[in-house]
Amino acid sequence: MKSKLISGILIVFLLFSCDSSFEDLNYNHNSITTDEVIPPSLLIKGTMLADIAINQSHLQRIAGMWTGQYRGEISLYLGIYNYDISSQESTSAWSYLYNGMLKQFSEINKYYAINGMDTEGQLITGICKVLEANAVGTATSIWGDIPYSEAVNPAISDPVFDKQSDVYSALQIKLDEAIVLLSDPTTKSTLAEDIFFAGNKDKWLKTAYTLKARYYLQTRQYTAARANALNGISDYAGTMKFTPLVTAATGTENLLYRFMAGTRKGYLTVNNTFCRNLLDTQTSFPTISRRNAKTNEQARRNHLNAGSITGTNTTTIINGELKPMDLVTYQENLLILAETGARTVTFAEGLLQLNKVRTFLASADSFDKRATADVKLYTAYVAADFANGGMENLNNIDSTRALLREIIEERYVTGFGTFMPWNDARRLRKNEYDIAVKIPLNNTTATLHPERFIISQDEINTNSNTPTGLTIFSPTELNE
Repeated sequence: MKSKLISGILIVFLLFSCDSSFEDLNYNHNSITTDEVIPPSLLIKGTMLADIAINQSHLQRIAGMWTGQYRGEISLYLGIYNYDISSQESTSAWSYLYNGMLKQFSEINKYYAINGMDTEGQLITGICKVLEANAVGTATSIWGDIPYSEAVNPAISDPVFDKQSDVYSALQIKLDEAIVLLSDPTTKSTLAEDIFFAGNKDKWLKTAYTLKARYYLQTRQYTAARANALNGISDYAGTMKFTPLVTAATGTENLLYRFMAGTRKGYLTVNNTFCRNLLDTQTSFPTISRRNAKTNEQARRNHLNAGSITGTNTTTIINGELKPMDLVTYQENLLILAETGARTVTFAEGLLQLNKVRTFLASADSFDKRATADVKLYTAYVAADFANGGMENLNNIDSTRALLREIIEERYVTGFGTFMPWNDARRLRKNEYDIAVKIPLNNTTATLHPERFIISQDEINTNSNTPTGLTIFSPTELNE
């Protein structure tokens, strides 16, 4: 791994440039090679933007195509939709992680090693650990084994690929370290450069706990996931999200909107996707529709199609220009509590937490009504709805399994635009297919769903430790 120092100033500048989106960061890997120690305040915002790009850009769109949330229509995206993908597609996200984040964190650590740690340093270091856990957790979930313990070490040109399970364990330790710093009463709680929470350490602390819960859920440690989610994000104001600038300047919009409205117009659509049809009327799609006497998804469906454009093979834009981009959310934390409550406590606990999600969905915070005619209906479920013959258990399975099935389906639609649906599909497909969302394959010749992305071609070219023989259909260690 041949990493170079990339200035966070460059990344921030590109965010506000007039002709490009920050997911298209044009790194010049040879532009800055100084050994100068850069103040962390000049680097922290750049790492946040790189984290957004890892979680919300090209690879997320691909995962969405592979889980029935988008359809590729033409050119590159049509091929990828049909599972024809190369290692080149991972290159930009790989660079965001190792050059845009981990290398910058090493520079921040170097600064405090030389200058000492003040109260702002405690805050920045705690935030960096949470950001690192968010990005690396996404990376290991989508690629499997990755360089981590030896990554961005200038003395090691070919870092080892750590086992996926070891990376998850390391991230739990990283988040514990963040929790110690963010819980310290002496730690500062304001930071102008923080584009998520303005340095509010309590919100970062709860984000750390929700990330711990996310990774325990992904590794099927459900008791630990619940214990941490109980300390996680407790209201919508605590959601870790980036809201694009109100100036609506080109290059600063919601990434999915920019992709749909920019030069890739027509490449991607939600028309006739499994997810959209799931949100449609029972009469249109009676076998898969989520709608029932207590649920009407019209408002959510229309919220995801925020505007109209003209272009090849599509008439819709996914997401609005200024729609916030969610990274770690209140509703995710509630859904972790719902699933783990049903699994490890009681049916009643799982139902209680699911109904909290439904209360949130019915609120003004969840999503906009795009027109006055839109309907948003999420009445609380009762136990009878999941009993044999109930509206959520027409095939008469165990009532707790029926509840879990509804929780997983809610995670699928709530997680639109994130990696949550793909992570759940791979977590549940092999051993818990009875509660998994039945995502169809994208063509009649395919027999398997994709299980991972291929390591970046740049890493393949430069690191002799890169695993060989893997395809997108090779399960990661967690899902073997």
